Amino acid sequence: MKIGLIGLGKMGKNHLRELERNLKVKEIHLYDPFCKDEFKHSLHKNFDDFLRQNLDGVIVATPTHTHLDIALKVFARIKNVLIEKPLALNIDEILLLQKKSLEDKVSVGVGFCERFNPTVLTLKEKLKDDEIISINIQRISPYPQRINDVGVLSDLGVHDIDLVRFLSQKQISKANINKAYHHHEKFEDEAMISLKLEDILVSIHNSWNAKHIIRNIKILGKNHTYELDLKNFELFINMQKIPNLYENSPLYAEHEAFFELLQNGVCKNLASIEDALKVQEILEGV
Repeated sequence: MKIGLIGLGKMGKNHLRELERNLKVKEIHLYDPFCKDEFKHSLHKNFDDFLRQNLDGVIVATPTHTHLDIALKVFARIKNVLIEKPLALNIDEILLLQKKSLEDKVSVGVGFCERFNPTVLTLKEKLKDDEIISINIQRISPYPQRINDVGVLSDLGVHDIDLVRFLSQKQISKANINKAYHHHEKFEDEAMISLKLEDILVSIHNSWNAKHIIRNIKILGKNHTYELDLKNFELFINMQKIPNLYENSPLYAEHEAFFELLQNGVCKNLASIEDALKVQEILEGV
């Protein structure tokens, strides 16, 4: 399988590391006109030359504000594309990507990789025998100097809004978002999100103002209480640690799902443009 990777910043290099581990990937082509690093793979400086490599699929891991322009160019040549989250800057851009992907008959996955966290996948299996009452999520980090085109909601919050839909398999009926700005007048760095999905109540705290990283989920079910440490891949049910049913890293598992999409045209766990649109509608209050 020949895979192309666009963008070699922090997230792009994470993708590259997992692609190199995957035995299904026989050839990797890279494109980033700003990257000066050395790689053992072909690093193309010309975008058209990159797209002429008969690639089976392409991963887009560039800053969010570039996704639309890059994706529209890729769609014309490549028919299987995985685009990092957030998919685009706003609803209008997502709708345009959706329209063009249908016109060009492109299969598109969106990089909500927390869906593939082994604790999340294990929890999803356990919840088949339970009913969710409430969800509390805390995802906080130090301020990221590398991000300069979106706020904490588009960086962190999108993961959690998507996870709530993914785990509950229900649609969000009510949403309220409070934001604060401590570092930048345009981009929020603190957010509290309240959601309702039928009878499920959800509270999400996203922050770029912490001194360390915390990625926790607590779920009250009718039968059990669940606690997840997403950072350390740990799941507790009624305070007892439970072995994960899955072993791969989130990105590796997301790539496997993308390859399934590439080969079969469908994949049940990989996020779609429609999933990204549903998340963006919550962020924009639609």
